[in-house]
Amino acid sequence: MSQTETRARRTQEERRTRTRSLLIEATLTSLAELGYGGTTTLEVERRAGVSRGARLHHFPNKASLLTAAIDLLYEQLSGRYATAFASGIMKKSARQRWRAGLHELYAVYQHPHYGVVMELNAAARSDPELRDGMRRVAKRHRQLAIEAASQLFPALKRPDAERLIETMHAAFVGLRMQDGVTADPEHAEMVLGVLEDMVVQRIQQAE
Repeated sequence: MSQTETRARRTQEERRTRTRSLLIEATLTSLAELGYGGTTTLEVERRAGVSRGARLHHFPNKASLLTAAIDLLYEQLSGRYATAFASGIMKKSARQRWRAGLHELYAVYQHPHYGVVMELNAAARSDPELRDGMRRVAKRHRQLAIEAASQLFPALKRPDAERLIETMHAAFVGLRMQDGVTADPEHAEMVLGVLEDMVVQRIQQAE
């Protein structure tokens, strides 16, 4: 293959990657501003400056577009998991490490973009294609939090780390839902304190 052909293929691939990125970013901004109902494929195409044909080449329907967008969003959010737990690694006791980690991890769920995640989870109840995509993405990215906990707290066996992370996830989602109606920092601190006690007890049993 000539250098000219190689460059041409590379340029085409770069254009395809660029188009895909524009569509995903446009989907995220539309979701943040207009919500699930207002985020149509037409609106995404308009924001991305991409034709319908180009969009169909990458994403044949709305569900596939939303799944790709939520995949990127989870990637951005879950990148903070390891940082959250590592933030307390210099603390002396297990309780201090987990307390620091819990608060950092809770902050991930307070990120404005997590509201998009919750809205799409609600929409997925009546959209089978979106539901299947959301399940695949959520399962893959939740493993990042479990792996981070296992690495930073080696005394925990993986099943224990998984149970703890899943419990924290459920609690944090519940707190985020309550924040939309009755934000209460003291209540959140109480829940975090209970989680902290539970986690430290598990670690002490494992050691």
